Amino acid sequence: MQTPTVASTVRAMRRAGAAGEPVPAEVAAAWAKVFMEQLYGSQKPVRYECRRRGSREPWEEAELEDVANPRRRNLIIRALYLHPPVGRQEHRWPPGSNGDGRCLDCDEAEWLAGPDCRPHAPLRDHRSSVPFRITWLIEPLEKLQYLTKFLGPTDRAKWRNETTYLIDRIRDHEKGSQP
Repeated sequence: MQTPTVASTVRAMRRAGAAGEPVPAEVAAAWAKVFMEQLYGSQKPVRYECRRRGSREPWEEAELEDVANPRRRNLIIRALYLHPPVGRQEHRWPPGSNGDGRCLDCDEAEWLAGPDCRPHAPLRDHRSSVPFRITWLIEPLEKLQYLTKFLGPTDRAKWRNETTYLIDRIRDHEKGSQP
């Protein structure tokens, strides 16, 4: 039998939850053991923190005696671990750069670049998260329609028809008459 992975344990937990029946304590203990072994393995905690049982005070750094006897001191102990270090990524230089190029991923100059490549996160367009209502376009279209009087006769007719059509469509859409 293979050793269970975190993914297989989570699947088993979801199945047990969907079944809606109580889970034996041995099974829950096995799940906890898998999580501790697979997620933390032989990694040692960076530090321990403690606080009084039932307290809402902030966590304090625990001393060795607190960790050794938490029940006697009426403490809750938590161990804090570091995330595993991120693997290093090598720079990719353009072919034939001869020390004058820039990394293709992080855009660092070759003569200035550090030992590992850290590409920048792509910039997010914050306008996409702003709520948008199509009725906000009516006012600029009306201004555009007003400004058509300064155009020549053919352009004036064309742009006046376009803006009138768009304004009417937007108003119809807001009323819900358009499918």
